[in-house]
Amino acid sequence: MKKTLPEISPSESQRRVAQQTFRSVVTQLSAKRNKALVANEPEIDLEQLRAVIDELPTLNATKLVALHRRIVNGDYAIDSTRLAEKMIELEATLDQLDR
Repeated sequence: MKKTLPEISPSESQRRVAQQTFRSVVTQLSAKRNKALVANEPEIDLEQLRAVIDELPTLNATKLVALHRRIVNGDYAIDSTRLAEKMIELEATLDQLDR
């Protein structure tokens, strides 16, 4: 058998104090959270971001979809010799950039 506790109804003034306290705590926590978020966010130069985006190469969607279909269907064969050559070229380029 479940025991029930008698209901205690708070007075109007107690309810107001509780609401004000709750609002105060929520406001403080929210302010701390917002400060933490702002402190952790890097500065972003939107003009610089736009310039970098504009420099990205455009994708040929038709070629991309065709390649995806070939991969999914198992029709795409990887030329391991060509892949190895490209990887060596990339390594050489990266080595030149480090100097």
